[in-house]
Amino acid sequence: MHIDAVLRKLGELERSLADLYGWWSEVFAADEEAAFVFFKMKGEEKAHAGLVDYQRKLVQNSPALSVDVSFDLTEVEAALARAKSLRGAAVPPTVAEALAEALKIERSAAESHCRNALKLASPGIARLLDALGGEDKLHVARLAELAERRGITVAPA
Repeated sequence: MHIDAVLRKLGELERSLADLYGWWSEVFAADEEAAFVFFKMKGEEKAHAGLVDYQRKLVQNSPALSVDVSFDLTEVEAALARAKSLRGAAVPPTVAEALAEALKIERSAAESHCRNALKLASPGIARLLDALGGEDKLHVARLAELAERRGITVAPA
């Protein structure tokens, strides 16, 4: 599969997460702390999508970066479907449910496996991809800290 196709799907996931977290920030507007956490994550996911778009432009403009990648998009597709399903829910979740779902998504192997496959295929974009991985770890920490402050038990990774 061409690297651009994988980057396109990764960008779609980042945008979908931004949409989901933005919706949750609105849903939890009465809960300032939860609303702020999801609002902040919305902005970060939008920035991630922008970074992925930048990587796509690099790939499209540089034959050296334009390579095939051995990667199965199944996990990324599943995470994307889950994010879209959660966003399309007729009834919004509770804060506890949203935290649990967000932690599952942020802890999923989908994005990290995707980034690792891309780094192996094209080391030239490794630094940009590493930045995304660091942000995901911050998201997990932020969500886990909020859950802990609230006394919400979430399944470990």
